[in-house]
Amino acid sequence: MPEAMEGPVPYTVRTLFNEETTVEREIIEHLKAGKLGWTWRSRDYLKPYRPEEREVLLLPLLREKLKALNPGVLTSDARVDAIITKLRGCRDNQQWLAWLKDGVNYKFDAAENAQDVCLIDYEDIDANDWWVTNQFSIDGKSTRRPDIVLLINGIPIVVIEAKTASRSKPDWREGAKQLGMYSEEIDQLFYTNAYGVGVNETRMMYGVPGRRLQFWLQWRDPWPHEIDEFDEMKVSLYGLFDRGNLLDFIRHFIVFVTKDGKTEKVVVRYQQYLAVKDILNRATDLTSPAEKRRGLIWHTQGSGKTLTMIYAARSLWEDPKLHQPTVILLVDREQLGDQMDRELNSTGTDNVHVAASKRDLEEKLSGDYRGVILTTVHLFEGMPKRVTKQRPNVIVMADEAHRTQERELGTYMRSALEGASLFGFTGTPIENDDHNTPKAWGYVKDDGKIERYMGRPYTVTDALRDGVVKPIHWQPRVTDWQLHGTKLDLAFKREFGHLPEEEQNKLTTEGARLDALLFHPTRISQIADDVVRHFTEHVRPNGFKGMLVCRDKQAVKLYVTALRERLGDEAVMAVISEAPQKDPEDIQALYLGETKRKKLLNEFLIPAQSESEEHRDKAFRKVEILVVCDMLLTGFDAPILQALYLDKKLLNHTLLQTIARVNRPYNELKGHGLVLDYYGIFDDLNEALNYRPDELGDVAFPFDTIREQFRKTFQQVWELFPLETVPRDGSHDAFVTAMKILRDVDGVEKQFDTGYRNLRVLYEALQPDEQLRDYVRPYAWLTKLYMLYRKKFYPDASKSIEATEEDAARTRELIREHIDVDELETEFPTYVLDEHFLTKLKDKKPDAKALDIEAMLTAELRIRLDQDDAFRPLSEKLQRLIDEKRAGTLAGIALIEELEKLTDAVRAAVEEANRPVAQQLALKVKARNAAITDALAAEIAAATLTEADKHCFPGWWGSSTVDPELSRGLLFMVATRFSLAGLLTDDAMGFIGSLVQVLKRRHYKPGAPTATGD
Repeated sequence: MPEAMEGPVPYTVRTLFNEETTVEREIIEHLKAGKLGWTWRSRDYLKPYRPEEREVLLLPLLREKLKALNPGVLTSDARVDAIITKLRGCRDNQQWLAWLKDGVNYKFDAAENAQDVCLIDYEDIDANDWWVTNQFSIDGKSTRRPDIVLLINGIPIVVIEAKTASRSKPDWREGAKQLGMYSEEIDQLFYTNAYGVGVNETRMMYGVPGRRLQFWLQWRDPWPHEIDEFDEMKVSLYGLFDRGNLLDFIRHFIVFVTKDGKTEKVVVRYQQYLAVKDILNRATDLTSPAEKRRGLIWHTQGSGKTLTMIYAARSLWEDPKLHQPTVILLVDREQLGDQMDRELNSTGTDNVHVAASKRDLEEKLSGDYRGVILTTVHLFEGMPKRVTKQRPNVIVMADEAHRTQERELGTYMRSALEGASLFGFTGTPIENDDHNTPKAWGYVKDDGKIERYMGRPYTVTDALRDGVVKPIHWQPRVTDWQLHGTKLDLAFKREFGHLPEEEQNKLTTEGARLDALLFHPTRISQIADDVVRHFTEHVRPNGFKGMLVCRDKQAVKLYVTALRERLGDEAVMAVISEAPQKDPEDIQALYLGETKRKKLLNEFLIPAQSESEEHRDKAFRKVEILVVCDMLLTGFDAPILQALYLDKKLLNHTLLQTIARVNRPYNELKGHGLVLDYYGIFDDLNEALNYRPDELGDVAFPFDTIREQFRKTFQQVWELFPLETVPRDGSHDAFVTAMKILRDVDGVEKQFDTGYRNLRVLYEALQPDEQLRDYVRPYAWLTKLYMLYRKKFYPDASKSIEATEEDAARTRELIREHIDVDELETEFPTYVLDEHFLTKLKDKKPDAKALDIEAMLTAELRIRLDQDDAFRPLSEKLQRLIDEKRAGTLAGIALIEELEKLTDAVRAAVEEANRPVAQQLALKVKARNAAITDALAAEIAAATLTEADKHCFPGWWGSSTVDPELSRGLLFMVATRFSLAGLLTDDAMGFIGSLVQVLKRRHYKPGAPTATGD
């Protein structure tokens, strides 16, 4: 009988953090709460639903729900079996999520039409079964046991890996990494997966298992629940696992983006989801007047605004209250239209028409077209009034809404679409003197006032906090040639003051003086020298790229020529708009044409140094600096872009949008974007940005703040190791003492690991820098400690003491110059856990000996536990010893004795795990019936291997088809050849399963010698 669901319980759940319970338990308690309404099922309860642990679908429950949800279609068991077979045969996550959303379209008989079989009831949430279980053991390439699995109608939808933050270092990242490993080791669990979650007591992060951690995000809104915003873990928990929200995510908010032949899954961000819900709430209220069906959404640059519009378009189209609406995606220029078109295509959004001309757009609108239309605002020019006959189910969503008011285009659009819902998107706040944008897009309140923004704005401060964008730092460069404001007059007097007065008078206008200075050969040359010096010292070494923004096409030509002379032709490319009727021949020589330009912009995203097979034919990957004046200032999304060399006067939203080109996350080493200011705009940023200070936020920081941050971070890391106990003399004892502090002082290991990684990013940003001179040797000491720490306790990730790609260019250079790797290898040798291990340590000092043993056991058990759960008790024993050591109740000789005992136990367990497979099978037989002789046990083991040879093939342990066949074969073999051995009494399949597990754990290869099984 199913277990009864708990009655409603409050949001507050009793604290469960003690020796018997973990964060895993608290999450389950909240999921069971009446507000969320999940039903917990124990492992024992699920056993009848999963006769074999290879299977992740709860087939009896799934079968029952398929019948209940499709009574008119699945009229026989044979039809249910057909659907089950189709589902079990699918290994594609995109296909599975499409079936979860739309159902399985299946033709049961040649005489029938194909019919949809739904897997989830989206109209009646309670018609579905919402189960949560924990320690869900799964057989795959190896056996794994995810912490928490959430299932809808017997289908696993979400996997959670929980880590306890109080343990030396683990946090949500460790859980996320583990899910990435699971996605390869037990991939069948992720065929149906919506997203994964890594969590500790304080923070919950969600993302796509296997993707880089920088793409994992925090859900920061508990809607539709009321949760204290300071309880971040609980806010995420209630927002992500509200049952209505989860169904919404599956149905509308998970997309697969295909670019350059690669497809990646993208899961909605919280601000995108809430904005779409706000749009739906207003647009679907067709009885309200048009002025109530409007709103302006401010989501800062780089926060996924384009994808938000696509999520909204898909949701609006599928909402039955809108009766197949017309959704118009409006952009103000062709470049943004191209970007939107690419995004629509890459996400597989259906029913989209791209307006080709004014006539085409008018025909579609007057012809009652239903679906999504992508158009520029310019195509509305001259369009008749009320072309959509005042239909209320026409919805306009405009990108960069503040610009669609230019000239009369906005008026034409509103007149043609009278009665439509209007929603504007902007990546920048409303300027102080901009009264038209709120008036054009804002919701009119009951008191007649106009709403400034719909919902909660997503500001640059929010985006920085969430890690959605990187901070931007600016630095003035070649200041003698800066031309903004009063600097223009100073530079003019310096360069032209020696000319006769009549010559100076020819350059009286500001424009003439500006041209004379902007294009001055000395200025171009000095700035080009500085750009190249900065790029080669700070940007290129870590694989990033740059973009130079200048005044006009003439300036582009001059800079391209100068930069190519210094970097080579293939490293520099111009991207300009093409107007053959206006541009002279020397400018036309820079033209690329649409096809070549698109190819350049796609290949620019590839690291220039990449020599991978898939990139070798991408010649434009070697372009490292783009030179532009009017293109790519908005809408160009290139995460590899780190440096923007600015030599153009830009103001307000144009300035904000331009500098945002460098704020996209890329990898761990891209800690920020850089703006190198040659024009002088940033000296008076408030003058250049006409916005409310409370809305503007931290758009850019002076470059000196990186130095300040380096000094602060360095001091925090340096002070973890008091000088009185850890001398910086480079001695062996000093490093041993430092590593003891890392292991023995609560929280220090995590602080050091995080602090050093942050310090490394800052060091890379600054070097070479004269102001870092006094920090180089201390940083080298910390780097040496970090290398030793990784080698000792994480040898699986750092097999030797050497510079790696992770260390980045300047740190690798420092390692080569300041650290003797061979000497370190001698002082801190790599040990192997064998019978000689403890002997090799006998002459070491007690502290060093205890540290080496603890390091070896920590590393060995972490690796083994990932492969074999039998090592869990030994891992828990080690943790108890570490806890006692930290508490001061175990030290000195007593500690070493306990560690040595545990070492012997671990070595014995490793030897057992490495025992020839035939011996392991014989031991399983003896364990089943102790009366069996050794000779008979060996004979049964040999027969088991012979039977396995009939069914197994290389890599069979990762296949779902082998287990049932092998189990049947072994059962028949034992029943017919060894019926008198007493092996098939009480849970015969459990015994057979234990034999199969031995074979799988050892990755048994058919035909291997029975003495080894390898």
